[in-house]
Amino acid sequence: MDDYNQQIDYSMPRQNGLFPPPPYRYPNMRAMIVLFQCKEGVKEKYLPPELEPIEYGFDAIFISDYPDSSVGPYFENLIVLNCKYKNQPGAFVFNIYVTTEEALTAGREIWGYPKKLCDIKLSQIQEKNGKKIVYGSLTRKDITFLEVELNVLDEPPGMDPKGMIENMPLYNLKLIPDVADNTKPTLRQLTQTDMRYEELSQQFGAETNFIKSTYSKYDICHELLKDANTNLGGFYIECTQILPNGKVLE
Repeated sequence: MDDYNQQIDYSMPRQNGLFPPPPYRYPNMRAMIVLFQCKEGVKEKYLPPELEPIEYGFDAIFISDYPDSSVGPYFENLIVLNCKYKNQPGAFVFNIYVTTEEALTAGREIWGYPKKLCDIKLSQIQEKNGKKIVYGSLTRKDITFLEVELNVLDEPPGMDPKGMIENMPLYNLKLIPDVADNTKPTLRQLTQTDMRYEELSQQFGAETNFIKSTYSKYDICHELLKDANTNLGGFYIECTQILPNGKVLE
């Protein structure tokens, strides 16, 4: 903390900032990654016009536990939509939920990620009816609007998690409102960030037991998931994650 609190004019508050510059490290993270497919025609409503949906590609839900990171421990959820930018496949960051203000402000102010504060749970792998189960949930404003349960298999995933994620650039639309003009943002940037995974200590394939989404007027996950194909499985990993600086595409 002391190393970056005195870095004046990097971020707000300008003399006692909440977060350091990238890259960020997330050692000993663990995550469940659940694959799904949006109903055809749904993604167009949520993608910026620069991005083209990949229908029947793998969309994904991530629920992660970061016991240590460059901004301290926290839990996080991402929902990403398979798409492409100028024929380059990637994933648009539809929503991110986090459990701390440091993670919230760093994600919004550096990368422009659409973060909200939320109560996020991710269980350890537990025995249940002879199976290895991991469960995650999101609760915001007293509504549990997303629940996911995976059956973790005793075998490696059918796809390479590291290769899949590192070859899937994250596209994001960074917006900052104008202080004087409410009709347009003062900043609008389409960005790309390339995640890296290191030191994979655990990686298992998984079957989806369920993805449950509940309507909430405060969140729109249910609108995305209610008619989706949610029986595509996923995987469970433990590793070190690296979040670098991004780049501006437009």
